[in-house]
Amino acid sequence: MIEELWSSLIGFTSQFVIPDWGSLIALLPIFLAIPVLLYLISLIYRFATAGPTRRGKRRLPPAAPAGIHMPGPSFAPVLGAIGLFFMVFGMVAGGLWLAVGAVILAITLLYWGREALREYDTLPSGDGSAVTVGMLPAPAGSPPAGVHMPPPSFRPILVAIALTMLVAGMVIGGWGLFLGFIAIVITLVGWLWDARKEYRAVEVADTTGHLDLGGAPAWPRATFAALVVLVAFTLLFTSGVLPNGGNGEAAVPSGAPGGGGSPPSVAPSLPAADVTITAKDIAWTTPDVTAPAGKPFTIALDNRDSVPHNIVIKDAGGSAVFSGDLVTGPKVVIYNVPALGAGAYTFSCIVHPNMTGTVAAK
Repeated sequence: MIEELWSSLIGFTSQFVIPDWGSLIALLPIFLAIPVLLYLISLIYRFATAGPTRRGKRRLPPAAPAGIHMPGPSFAPVLGAIGLFFMVFGMVAGGLWLAVGAVILAITLLYWGREALREYDTLPSGDGSAVTVGMLPAPAGSPPAGVHMPPPSFRPILVAIALTMLVAGMVIGGWGLFLGFIAIVITLVGWLWDARKEYRAVEVADTTGHLDLGGAPAWPRATFAALVVLVAFTLLFTSGVLPNGGNGEAAVPSGAPGGGGSPPSVAPSLPAADVTITAKDIAWTTPDVTAPAGKPFTIALDNRDSVPHNIVIKDAGGSAVFSGDLVTGPKVVIYNVPALGAGAYTFSCIVHPNMTGTVAAK
């Protein structure tokens, strides 16, 4: 039993020691859901154990300082997170999940906007004795005693840009995913650094009574430059201009000598197979192929990209009748496919659901 557990542990950790990008991408929604779930559990625990600031026969809501309006509780952020989770999951798994996530997110944002408008229309006027529709209390000087208002920040915008790069990397794979992750790390570390400086300034203000956060924030030129560099590297790697990007091949004219007086470059011959399917630039160059019906056959997958691809064949009902192992290119792999009945089948890549084609079994 111990040997079986040890073998299972070795098998699980091997995908991280020798990364299988396809498997890791498929696990990303789970990795993203775990910290969200832990945060929700922590939030529920803290809310359940927090003591009220005002005591009575029952729990009383805390009273905000004069002139400060505290928004009420809302489920919209939780619903929005659920919708975003399903959208990211749909980008990896394909199918209807992407549409489901988009619908949930759209409904949530509409609900959140309506909720905010309703709250805005019922805000009290400055004297606190009546309700004035569409009016907010006019700010007067600094916030009330004991209230700290955080300064403006570019960090949410930068994190949104980095998150866009990460999601794009999930589709591109390889270097795109890695550099998107680096962008997220850079922006989040910068945000954490700003929060740390602000916290220290608040600590100093507890003793001096003066909170100086340095005025309006400066434009984050260095972070913007770093994100531009990461985007440029992603484009260069995935296009094949730099090594380990694209298909990793240099174009050599037919009959022209190679560098250093070497003989002309000759493309390697593919292994013998009944069907040959080529993946290049995240697309099938052979989207329509023919296979023999009623007997097993072989498929040669010629992956000319530096990202993982495989072939999944589905019948008319959408059920998978064959699923090949992922292969990271440039590389050729031979699949042994069981016999298929005569008819039309679709094939796609599990990592890139937008790569689809048709197999005609005759």
